[in-house]
Amino acid sequence: MNTIHTPTNIAPPSSDYAHGIKSEGANTWMHVSGQVGTLPDGSLAGDTQAQMETCWDKIFAILADGGMDKRDIVKVVAYITKADEVGLYRGVRDEKLEGHIAASTLLVVAGLADPSWTVEIEAIAAK
Repeated sequence: MNTIHTPTNIAPPSSDYAHGIKSEGANTWMHVSGQVGTLPDGSLAGDTQAQMETCWDKIFAILADGGMDKRDIVKVVAYITKADEVGLYRGVRDEKLEGHIAASTLLVVAGLADPSWTVEIEAIAAK
């Protein structure tokens, strides 16, 4: 059975997708859609570091809404728009995951759906 998780303490999806889908079977899996640095009111968090931190906070809120936490993350995919911010991304990721290790993909892209967004992060969790 799949359950959609869209917590009320973050901004709603901007189109037809769910922030999280939890699939239950032999194991429980959650696929978290790419999160960008928008705050609950829809405004932008600020600079790239603030956007990265906000992305992670939203991922953790979605996981918590599904009864999971950062220790359940098995895969992360991140998109950033500036190659010179790879180190910044890794530092924020490492700080937010507090030593938790997950499979990870990082891409530098020309742009995201909104030109003011500088990062987007998606995750898969299993429990």
